[in-house]
Amino acid sequence: MSEVSVADVNGIVYEPVRGPKWKIEFEPRSDGSFERIEAVWNGCQWRITGREVVTTMRRI
Repeated sequence: MSEVSVADVNGIVYEPVRGPKWKIEFEPRSDGSFERIEAVWNGCQWRITGREVVTTMRRI
């Protein structure tokens, strides 16, 4: 593995065996929920591929 996955309180970045890097972030919202933002690395920058509001999160 050439690169270690990065994890922090806001999300993760992971690199599949085949294909580009992916990033999932959780941005806090004013109502106490979070916005999940999914993005793919295109070689130059992150391109957002999806968003949704998440009301509950927990560690597994």
